[in-house]
Amino acid sequence: MSTATPHARSHIRSWVALVALGCGAGLLNGLLGAAGGILLVLLLPRLHPPTVLYPPAVPLGEAHERRDLLAAAMAVMIPVSVLSSVFYAVSGIRPSWETVTVLILPALLGGIIGARLLGRLPEVLLRKLFAALVVVSGVRMLL
Repeated sequence: MSTATPHARSHIRSWVALVALGCGAGLLNGLLGAAGGILLVLLLPRLHPPTVLYPPAVPLGEAHERRDLLAAAMAVMIPVSVLSSVFYAVSGIRPSWETVTVLILPALLGGIIGARLLGRLPEVLLRKLFAALVVVSGVRMLL
């Protein structure tokens, strides 16, 4: 019989869910590119209890929490993307360095602008933009 309290069991289940989610995000990123970030954005807000993600002493509104989750997803996917790129290179899959060179500075600029806008745009607009991106990407993949 377990001597752990219901709260402790819930906390452990939440950490196990986070570990499983991290593994899934890494797997998708390594296999499909940036899909791991999409998985994180979709599932992180659904983890319970939210105190696993935010200490009880941090009073946050729902929109603020969602923005923090988006930032957490990006912070996780940056090292995962770098590591995936290294493994691609080791296995002989290499990007066009000309393409990378042309894309990297505009992508960094876009990332800075996007991060700035994240704190200023309404939550409902962010949800719609993300949903549109997922739908359009899915349709394009199927066609």
